[in-house]
Amino acid sequence: MARWTTKPLLRGHKRETAVINWLDLPNDLTLMIFSRLGTFDILNSVQQVCRQWRSICMDPLMWRTINMCDYDIYNLVDYKLWQMCCHAIDRSCGQLEDISIQYFGNDCLLKYIIDSQCNLRRLRLVQCFYAIFDEGLCEIAQKLPLLEELEITLCKHISYVALEAIGRGCPLLKSLKFNHNDCSMGNEDAFAIAQNMSNLRHLQLVRNECMDDDGVSAILDGCRFLESLDIRWCHNVNLEGRLRKMCDEQLKYFIEPNTPKGFPGYKFSERYSTLWYDDFKYTFTPRKERLSYHIAENESQDNDKSSEEEEKEKVTTEEVITEKMTTDWDEIYDIWECTKNQRSRKGFQRYLRDKEKEKKKKNKKNKSKSKKKKHGRKEADISNHKSICFMF
Repeated sequence: MARWTTKPLLRGHKRETAVINWLDLPNDLTLMIFSRLGTFDILNSVQQVCRQWRSICMDPLMWRTINMCDYDIYNLVDYKLWQMCCHAIDRSCGQLEDISIQYFGNDCLLKYIIDSQCNLRRLRLVQCFYAIFDEGLCEIAQKLPLLEELEITLCKHISYVALEAIGRGCPLLKSLKFNHNDCSMGNEDAFAIAQNMSNLRHLQLVRNECMDDDGVSAILDGCRFLESLDIRWCHNVNLEGRLRKMCDEQLKYFIEPNTPKGFPGYKFSERYSTLWYDDFKYTFTPRKERLSYHIAENESQDNDKSSEEEEKEKVTTEEVITEKMTTDWDEIYDIWECTKNQRSRKGFQRYLRDKEKEKKKKNKKNKSKSKKKKHGRKEADISNHKSICFMF
């Protein structure tokens, strides 16, 4: 007889995928991950995940850097950004080193930063168009001896007066960005930088339309350690002869005035101007009114129902609202108790079913009591009527 040979079945082994639990990571590593996020995201979402993450977010080391920039202004109008920033400064407990503020910065906020007794090394003020003045910067400049980097972009009320105070009060300043600020006339900004900021390494003066060749030569003569200079869109600068030679010999990185607008390194183009900000400021309220108008139209369409449906809805309005308010909090407490006692999923579902049955029984009892009360009132009225008849 022929022998039947059987080959072993080739069974595909299932690859076990390891499930990562983010709560098992060490606190130092999670703190490093959270530091890459913005302050707005940490305060509104990250710290609300669990107790462990909230305790990490309360660590003062978490708030050495506060970044409240690069957000869409349309999504932030409903939030109180000033209060959020102050709350983050309080959490730093005086260890704040780097802060970036966009749209909502003002002199009061700068004073609050200084009063926190922090040692700032980097300060960014972006698109604070009409809220920051020379007086506010002059006050804080005297209390920032460790400042190394400063950016002032699209702040229309800051002039050479503030630059002089910053140069005197911040001797360690190495990087300055002073862009799109049209408060000065002529070469006043350039002369203030050349006379008071001799230790600068990096300087950015974008769209300083009043500066000419004399201002650039003064900067190159006064700032001997300057390595990079960005003077794009400064149309009065020609760079001819001796000035061109000085730029080529002294600077390692130089961006000329005739640089095209698509060149990387500066994201604020013509769209980010005072006119754009004013248009946004005045057109946002009509936009909000339009949204409310559409909501009112939808509500009017929903209100055009039959009279029978309206009567049914009016019967249980206040009672249903009060029941929902109480039952929601009860359910939240029940869920917390179940998670605390570590019950199984099936047991929790049974618990919810029993809870619903109890609610139905309570509703039936309440309805029966209300009927009895109405009936009792009618009997009392009849008895009174009979008594009156007998008296006559």
